[in-house]
Amino acid sequence: MDPHEITHVLLHALTEECVAKRIDGARSQQEVYTILKELPYFSITMEEFQRGIEELKEERGG
Repeated sequence: MDPHEITHVLLHALTEECVAKRIDGARSQQEVYTILKELPYFSITMEEFQRGIEELKEERGG
């Protein structure tokens, strides 16, 4: 999956109301990833997830 697709899927997943509260309480990237894997369309690997997080941080200047 290309970086744009990864960040698109990631942004969509991170804003899902059904998992938002659980994500807010997560203590690690692994915990967030495990929660997001419950979504039917979330099929990215942990490596892609981590790259996507880094990409989003860079886009937001952090």
